Amino acid sequence: MSLHSTPILYLNMGGEMLYVLRQRLKAQKIDIDKTIQVLDDVTIALLNPKILSSIFEASPMIEIPQLRSTLESVALSSIMKLDKSSMDKLFDLMIMMVKYQLTAATGPREVILIILNHIDAMRDMVSDVNAQKCVSMVHQMIINFYGCLTFDEIWNARQSCLNELESYNVRVSILLRRSLQNDDASFNITPQKYNEKYTEHRNILASMRIKDVSPETCCGGSFDAFGDRKTLLGKNIYLPTYGITESTRRDSQQLLRDCGVKAELGMLAVQLGTEETNYERPFTLNLLSNMDEEIVNKAIDAEENNAKQNNSENEKPKLNEDYRAKLDTVYADFFDDENEGLKRSMDLLDLLDEIE
Repeated sequence: MSLHSTPILYLNMGGEMLYVLRQRLKAQKIDIDKTIQVLDDVTIALLNPKILSSIFEASPMIEIPQLRSTLESVALSSIMKLDKSSMDKLFDLMIMMVKYQLTAATGPREVILIILNHIDAMRDMVSDVNAQKCVSMVHQMIINFYGCLTFDEIWNARQSCLNELESYNVRVSILLRRSLQNDDASFNITPQKYNEKYTEHRNILASMRIKDVSPETCCGGSFDAFGDRKTLLGKNIYLPTYGITESTRRDSQQLLRDCGVKAELGMLAVQLGTEETNYERPFTLNLLSNMDEEIVNKAIDAEENNAKQNNSENEKPKLNEDYRAKLDTVYADFFDDENEGLKRSMDLLDLLDEIE
């Protein structure tokens, strides 16, 4: 059994706990001040130096019941209260998400990057100064602890974690909806952009220390405090932006701009599509002499009376059929996309942590 497995389980499960708590607090519309307090309190408790000093000892892995007891104490360290049923569901979510992430990991560097993704999210969540200091401290502890290990030592630590989690098989709706889990609770590992292919290069890298190998040799992924981790594993899967890369985000923003243009064109189509327009002058500018004014006014009045009579006979303006078709297309393109996005967002809030 590996002597370096405990931090992997503790920090990853703690990060997943914060993801769930944050989403539940938002979904239940808890006051923003209380939400901030809960996230700060739980993060400070999770990264308590006294707990971390024992977690980062090179010793046999902590057993799951003991780990659960510690994490339950962390979850209850704030003003929030959880009953046993909620705690069971929370623990199942934490276990299965971490099990999926470690199963999908493609190499030892990615195992560390998964932890760092959780740490990055903690840094973004908290506002308390002490909590921020705790996040910076644990980041350095991770680098110091795992940077001196060989690729194989970290890979063996991952395997020890998976062995410990082997008996836990719970279906989680968010994994099922994303096609990352099958009905029998097994995982469906889909290819990702980040792929170390460690099994192919194990004979070369196994005995080398992580810190001695260039990141580019293993698909990149920075260990720096604010570096680009490259991998999606370990990020907050409950966020609507999960899985959206920077290029995809730019494409989405362009799509929104395009939708705005479509909406404006649709309004223009309505205006251009009328064969007969009920048009009234907002004002009349008289550039003639006073002697001709009465004649001009009579002509204007006669013209307006004729226009009103024609409009009364045709109360509904006839739309050009070509413009009507274009308008219908624009309307469908714009509003169908918007409604579909809203529907997905609502589903995420309603179903994110259901255990099936």
